[in-house]
Formats: sequence, structure tokens, C-alpha cells
Amino acid sequence: MNGSEIITMFRDQLSESISNNIERVPKTEPIAVSPWVAMALLQKAIRRGEERLALGAAASLLRNAPNNLWRRLCGIAFEDIGLADLETLSLVTAAIGGKRVRAKMGGEGRVASYLITSMIRAPKCRAADDLLMTAEMHPEYERERLRLTFLPTDEL
Repeated sequence: MNGSEIITMFRDQLSESISNNIERVPKTEPIAVSPWVAMALLQKAIRRGEERLALGAAASLLRNAPNNLWRRLCGIAFEDIGLADLETLSLVTAAIGGKRVRAKMGGEGRVASYLITSMIRAPKCRAADDLLMTAEMHPEYERERLRLTFLPTDEL
């Protein structure tokens, strides 16, 4: 299987999961906050299992900054779920393919709600985020970070 076949497989799986779990797609009203607060709230609510808050934050982002919602969901999937639940990680990745992709799965709201409830229920692993923070901040890597900063792209 190549990359496009794999992503198609996960998109099909996501679409089927949404269709089979219509009761897991609650309708939630937006929360009156800025997109920045909504993005932070979304991540913290998913991390802490606060479904109502996460869905409200997502509804706010869908209304005011939909592109931010999809980017943030992908970031949360990698930072907070990661290796603990590769299936959920794959489904979130499959959903970020654009509005047309999500429209075929039932629309932006249904896809977001399904993914958020799945992410809340998923086991969490922050190892990838911990690794990134170590690479960015550990003093022993400072010389290498500086060296890589000035390399041309083709050498990276």
C-alpha cells in the first residue's frame, strides 16, 4: 500500500464510523470566546475529558475560524494521543484533507464532533510532544540546533 491508498482507507473507515455512530455526533452551541481561547480550550478539554467544553470550543472555531479547528485537531492528535491510539490519530489525519473530504463524510460539524468524542475517549500519550520539547530546549542539543538553522534546505 502507498500513502494515498492508506489515507483513502482511513477516510473510508472514518466515514463508515460516523455513519454507524450517529448518536456519537452531538450538536453543540458555540461558546462566545475568541478563536485563540477556543483553540486552547479545545486542547485542554480533550486532554481532560471535558466533552461539552471541547464540543463548544469546536463549534466556535467552526463558525469563526474553521481552518484553525482542523489544524488544531491534528496537532492535538499528535501531541496528546500519539502512539497511545494510532487508529484515532489516523482518523484525525484522514479528516484534514479539506472541506470536500469532510462533506462526503457528513459535513464539518459531524466529522469534528465524532473526532472530538473519539479523541476524548482515546488513551493519551504525550511522548511525541516531550521528544519535540527535548529537541528544542535541551542544552546539549544547542550547538546542533544552531548548525541546522543555517543549512540550506537541500542539505537538511
